[in-house]
Amino acid sequence: MKVAIFGLGSIGRRHARCFREAGAAEIIGMDPVAERREQFVAELEAPAVASEQEALAASPDLVVVASPNTFHVRQAMMAAEAGCALLVEKPLGTDLAGAESLVRAVRERGLYFHMGSNWKFHPAFLKMKQVLESGAIGQVTGGQVIAGQWLPDWHPWEDYRNMYAARASLGGGAIFDTHEIDYLTWLLGEARELIGLKAHTGLLEIETEDVAACVIRFAGGALVTLLTDYIQRTPKRSYFLSGSEGSLEWDLRSGEIAVWRAGEPAPERTSVHLADANEMYVAQARRVLSDLKSGGRALTDENHALAVLQMQLAWRDEKPFQRDPGVT
Repeated sequence: MKVAIFGLGSIGRRHARCFREAGAAEIIGMDPVAERREQFVAELEAPAVASEQEALAASPDLVVVASPNTFHVRQAMMAAEAGCALLVEKPLGTDLAGAESLVRAVRERGLYFHMGSNWKFHPAFLKMKQVLESGAIGQVTGGQVIAGQWLPDWHPWEDYRNMYAARASLGGGAIFDTHEIDYLTWLLGEARELIGLKAHTGLLEIETEDVAACVIRFAGGALVTLLTDYIQRTPKRSYFLSGSEGSLEWDLRSGEIAVWRAGEPAPERTSVHLADANEMYVAQARRVLSDLKSGGRALTDENHALAVLQMQLAWRDEKPFQRDPGVT
């Protein structure tokens, strides 16, 4: 299996290492920036080229799009037109028309498509899904999710003001950066409504929103609030879900899930600590390669990716989102 990586920043190089560990026979990198190509070649001892055309001329089986957000649709479309399977980092794109065109191309060509969703391979999310599907906390009625980090600490080796996250022209911002809508719809089912707001606090010298919050109503009736930002000085990722028979809590810092059941004096606690975060990326790569070999369906396919983007765009534009039942 030959894998081409479009975009050789930190996440692109991570994907390259993980696909190699997962069993990919060949890796080729692509980035227009010479310094990144040189770093890729030194780290991976694999070839790197300066254009998408050169990479596609090598006839890769899978293209991983790990470039800044505004390039996702264009690069993925080029790969789709060449008949390549796709793994596209979130978000699917930064505009609805382009994303819809890409999804049509994937469907018409019958191509494999997976949107980057590495946390679905983390033991915390696997355990949360198992608990919810078992009915342990009954019907989920509400929840609160917080996910944030101080942006300057994200990539301490570079000036955060030059990162894609800080630049509107590259599709950055707290809303496009969050994975949580994807994971919440995986855990709780289809989202029917979203109302969201965003803020530019001025605490960081960036062009994009650095705080965003929304409320999501799910088809099953649950109401969940989501706060995501670039401001939290201590990285935080936490989930609290309440139901008719109990509640579920997970905090990345504690490394455990607590399940509280009605009438029981203490929760059931399960360790979900992952010593090396890279393990979830390797697991994702293994799943993608397995799907390609077996003809399996992606865990996070193009339909789901488009549905998530529709919600992100409404949130970014501070417009109410509403999905009619049965419409896909």
